[in-house]
Amino acid sequence: MNKYEILEGKLTAINAYIDTMCLESNATMEYLKQYKEYVNELIIAIQNRTIRNSNGAVMGLIRGVSDYDELCADDTFWQLVTDADNYYCNECQSF
Repeated sequence: MNKYEILEGKLTAINAYIDTMCLESNATMEYLKQYKEYVNELIIAIQNRTIRNSNGAVMGLIRGVSDYDELCADDTFWQLVTDADNYYCNECQSF
C-alpha cells in the first residue's frame, strides 16, 4: 500500500468510528458532524491526489478534538485521531 492508501484508511477508520459513537452532549454531537465533514474533505483530497506534502505539519485532527473532553476521553477515538495526524506528519512529508 502506498502512503495515500494508508492515510485514506486511517481517515476512513475515524469516520467509521464516529458512526458508532454515542455521546451525551448535543453540542458535541453537532461538532462531530462538522468534524466528520472535514475528514471527508481530507479523504477526497487524498483520492484526488491533491493533498499537500506535510512538510512536518499535521492535518489538525488532534486540535479538532482537544477542546472536547468527551471526545478526548474516548481512548479509541483519540488513538485513531493521533495515529492519523502523526502518520501524515511523519510519513507524508512527500508523496
